[in-house]
Amino acid sequence: MLSGCSGLVSADAGKSSPPAATAPSITAQPASQAVTTGQTAAFSVTAAGTDPLSYQWQKNGTNIAGATSSSYTTPATASADNGAAFRAVVSNTAGTATSTAATLTVTASATAPAIMAQPDSQTVTAGQTATFSVTASGTGPLGYQWQKNGANITGATSSNYTTPATTTADSGSAFRVVVSNTAGTVTSTAATLTVTASATAPAITAQPASQTVTAGQTAAFSVTATGTGPLSYQWQKNGANITGATSSSYTTPATTTADNGSTFRVVVSNTAGTVTSTAATLTVNAPSLKLSTTTMNFGSIVVGSNSSWVLILTNAGTATLNITQVTVTGSAYSASGYSLPLNVSPGQQTTITVNFKPATTGTASGSISLTSNAPNSPASVSLSGTGVAATYTLSIGPASLSFGNVTTGTTSPAQNVTISNTGNSSVTISQIALSGAGFLLTGGSAPVTLSPAQNLTLGVQFSPTTAGTVSGSITITSNASGSPATVVLSGTGVTTVQHSVDLNWAASTTTVAGYNIYQGSTTGGPYIKVNTGLVTLTSYTDSSVQSGLTYYYVATAVDATGVESLNSNEVAAIIP
Repeated sequence: MLSGCSGLVSADAGKSSPPAATAPSITAQPASQAVTTGQTAAFSVTAAGTDPLSYQWQKNGTNIAGATSSSYTTPATASADNGAAFRAVVSNTAGTATSTAATLTVTASATAPAIMAQPDSQTVTAGQTATFSVTASGTGPLGYQWQKNGANITGATSSNYTTPATTTADSGSAFRVVVSNTAGTVTSTAATLTVTASATAPAITAQPASQTVTAGQTAAFSVTATGTGPLSYQWQKNGANITGATSSSYTTPATTTADNGSTFRVVVSNTAGTVTSTAATLTVNAPSLKLSTTTMNFGSIVVGSNSSWVLILTNAGTATLNITQVTVTGSAYSASGYSLPLNVSPGQQTTITVNFKPATTGTASGSISLTSNAPNSPASVSLSGTGVAATYTLSIGPASLSFGNVTTGTTSPAQNVTISNTGNSSVTISQIALSGAGFLLTGGSAPVTLSPAQNLTLGVQFSPTTAGTVSGSITITSNASGSPATVVLSGTGVTTVQHSVDLNWAASTTTVAGYNIYQGSTTGGPYIKVNTGLVTLTSYTDSSVQSGLTYYYVATAVDATGVESLNSNEVAAIIP
């Protein structure tokens, strides 16, 4: 019985236990994927550990139903899936391991390529290279394959292609490019390569011509050149390159007087050489506005009256002056005598009338501004003047006239009365009235208007008909202050008394034809001859004398040939 037990014990000791399970570990992480909308994405993981291993894929941390294998393929993707994170949880009886997250990038569906700019045909000289280029659109990346005469060119896989050095054998070759992406393929049109013989240096066949313009205008220069193309051009101003002026013609910006005398030439070049044109000269004519004055002072002008000043405008330049605007400031000022536009030829002049008509008393300032095509535009003139109140005054002189004794039946010499407007406004004389017997008004009449500083002269004579003293007056009625004004007149009529002077002299000691008698009113002359024919006697009576005067006489002898002697001694005769 005991030995049997021992045998049982011995048998139990000979049995062994199963090995312990190993927890899973990730040996290959899932990789991020990039797909186009509508495509699927596949993720996979590799893990080690005691089998059986179970897998659970997650999207953005949430279990994906049915995704329980070591790989997972998404349904067709949408743009909403862009950026989603995918990972796998691997587990067995011993534990769990979670992979890193792989990112899903979903882009829009690819657009097939399209040619936006076709390659251009090229012309080169043998030995030169030719470059072709294309512009294409479509979802990138775009692939390019250039072809020559329909055959692919090795290595020509960019958007442009430069040939090796050309030969005349390449002339007429066609170059095109095939553009492709995941969505399709497009082939450009073919560009033709023309290869000419070796280049000919450029030569000028038509030189640029000198130009004359008016300031503000542009000037255009051009050149004609021959030579193997392509020809390049570089225009120069006064020997310096002009930026961007690289065609066969060049138009300047709007010119100024500073451009006058500038020279323009062009350098033409190609692969075979360079030639420089002759220089063309630019003449820039410009008007110049010269004013006769830059200040106008009208002085004192009566309120409501108008004073004018002529402004002379001279074109001292070499181009037509064009005045487009005349602006006057100051309510009392205006301009007239012109119409716009006002054109003045070089060396010529025109005028503008500037008016000052104050409405109130006091100093008034203003200006006149002239806008033109002259460099000194706008030119201006300052205006000043003073409005003053109207004054109406007359100065009359003399205040009295005395005619003295005048023989009845005769008329005295005229005496004058001067009426002067000494105010600043026109005065109207409405009446000139004469009183007194024998007085005559021989000059001046009414009504009459006198401007400031203007005079009116009245002629007055006395012609008495009876003897005796006569008083009279001239009454002047006007709108001047102190009206009416009076000039006093006086004179005396006297009865006629006949007076004469008897003259006697010694006869000439030589033979004479007769004598001339001369009378003067002052001693020493001057004298006037009183006889109408030669006096043959040695006496003469002068009946032309008047009472109250003194007369002076001389005599001369005249021979048969008309030769007259010197004056005799002078004698005086006082008439009572």
